[in-house]
Amino acid sequence: MILFIEHDLMVSGPDLQTCSRHVQRFFKKSQLVRYDSVEVDLQNSVNGSDPRFVELINNAITQNNQILADLLSKLRNEDCNNLEDLLQLPQGFQSKLLHTMSHLLDGFFGVDSRFFDIDEISNWVTENRKKQIKESPDECWLVHVKAKSFYGGGFEKLNS
Repeated sequence: MILFIEHDLMVSGPDLQTCSRHVQRFFKKSQLVRYDSVEVDLQNSVNGSDPRFVELINNAITQNNQILADLLSKLRNEDCNNLEDLLQLPQGFQSKLLHTMSHLLDGFFGVDSRFFDIDEISNWVTENRKKQIKESPDECWLVHVKAKSFYGGGFEKLNS
């Protein structure tokens, strides 16, 4: 089985090559998110002066919001409808839903992060980043990444 994942990563730098190296280093250093391959999609990586920049960021953030909404819907389907319900939340599927939601909200990068700002450590565009984009658009890059993970060779045995 092959898992395909895409991310849009915001990073500062003078050019796409420098930012691509920064992104590759980010993935190599990540202790929790590991992919078998990470490819920078040069055609869909842009800086703040590209007319597609705002639309691409907005699309990626919309996807982050959609992921949150889907997780919340699943949590509600598990009878967690208000904050008091968290006191009785069982460990397992329900707590993992909440855990993933918390990571997206608090700026933790994960496989569910569609948009992530490496420099600001955020799944959203911070006020600081908005200011930087306005002042130095050529140095703010949205790097589109296509990643793959291959499962097999005994992995199924671990989950059975």
